[in-house]
Amino acid sequence: MEIDVIRLVVVDDHPIARMGVQRMVEGVGDVRLVGEADTGSAALSLIRELKPHVVLVDIKLPDMNGIDLVSALKRDPETESVEAVMLTVYEDLEIAAEAIKAGAIGYLLKDCGRDQLLHAIRSARMEIPVVSPTISQRLFELIRTDRIGEEKITPEALPFGLTVRECEVLRLIAQGYGNKSIAAELSISLSTVKVHIRNLYRKLGVEDRAHAIIKAIKEGII
Repeated sequence: MEIDVIRLVVVDDHPIARMGVQRMVEGVGDVRLVGEADTGSAALSLIRELKPHVVLVDIKLPDMNGIDLVSALKRDPETESVEAVMLTVYEDLEIAAEAIKAGAIGYLLKDCGRDQLLHAIRSARMEIPVVSPTISQRLFELIRTDRIGEEKITPEALPFGLTVRECEVLRLIAQGYGNKSIAAELSISLSTVKVHIRNLYRKLGVEDRAHAIIKAIKEGII
């Protein structure tokens, strides 16, 4: 049976970092490193030429911010389908949220292990968001302290076919509310909350709260 090979490009100005990725994917049957770039401008040209499935991007590049590179990829019809995973030393929540909003589907720290990196590459290929566990946990705290959800939600601007109530539930999830707390806050039954959450997951194409929040950030819902 022919293996569906994931074509990968790595963008980092440090040769050792690129070599590290090369060694991690070496010999992996379903991942092939097809190109490397050390600047944002070189990466844009290379990605248009090679048309990879996934690109690993460092935040700090000599000529541009890695997040700006991701944003440029997503604005270009030739490269908008390429999934970007940030691979960085910056354990910064604001930067992580900005990267996700720009279109990155993943945010990993450079101290991640081989298994975690390969999982992120494969998840990105399947359009499944993935974030380093430490960043994911602290993103909850960032969102919770930002007082998300205070503005009135209008039916005219609802994405993904969400209802007003589903958006309210999603925003409470992002603030760290559990199911019972959501039921109390909205004066609805616990079973109704569970129905709304199942509908949210289905409409957003996610399977859990963490991915729902990441998708909501990326799409500008919260």
